[in-house]
Amino acid sequence: MHSLRCGVAIFVFPLLGAVVSAQQKQTAPTSHATTKDVDPLALKVLRAVDQPIQQAQAFSFKALISEEQLATDGQLITFFHTVNVIVQRPDKLHLVFKGRGHEVYYYASNGVGTIYAPDVNLYRTLRIGSTIDATVADLSAKGVDIPIAPFLRSDLYNLASANLTSGYVVGRVKLFDEDVHQLAFTAPDADWQLWVVGGGAPRIVRAEIVSKKLQAKPRTTIQFLDWNLSPSIAAETFNFRKPADAQAIEMLPGTGGK
Repeated sequence: MHSLRCGVAIFVFPLLGAVVSAQQKQTAPTSHATTKDVDPLALKVLRAVDQPIQQAQAFSFKALISEEQLATDGQLITFFHTVNVIVQRPDKLHLVFKGRGHEVYYYASNGVGTIYAPDVNLYRTLRIGSTIDATVADLSAKGVDIPIAPFLRSDLYNLASANLTSGYVVGRVKLFDEDVHQLAFTAPDADWQLWVVGGGAPRIVRAEIVSKKLQAKPRTTIQFLDWNLSPSIAAETFNFRKPADAQAIEMLPGTGGK
């Protein structure tokens, strides 16, 4: 059996967000502000773009993700990766991570998740929650940071609106060549913004999260592309088919493996 210490951890778990250092878990100073200022229009727009996703039995999208991380000399370094996402509720998920010159696949179905790195032909199978919501909540409770996780859940609106201290509509703006509506929100653990398209096909175009707790990872930006709320999905999409010569690897301590 190979160990993740053999170098595959260099890209598998940074892409999955599965190694969170003690420095990243520093808690932000407690705010003494107790007043809330949330514009109902901002919540109305948030619900409007979330509803079609939550009503979809299956959906897919592509995410372009940039993450700032604090180097040991104090400089902010930006890392980039992409994720192709296919979801079928309540428990099926297929992700393809591409970043730092490597590709990593994640399959989830019927309470079983598998991570597979094809270029080194290594994989890891683990027990997960019985639903996508349960899996995401479990990873979050363990301190695993996956930027797209909230957008995979069936309760995005409730999750996003639960602890807001402020929220408002910035207005209609240009995002590159596209007309979008910009929303800004604050919560105890993060400040975040959304850029969304309204009309007959509302969708989330971009998200930016500034963390107040992960001080070594202050800012994450997600650009959403190719939303499809009724994709045609092959039956084998969510099941890992082990190549004959693929080898299992062990999980690093503290990464949530079972």
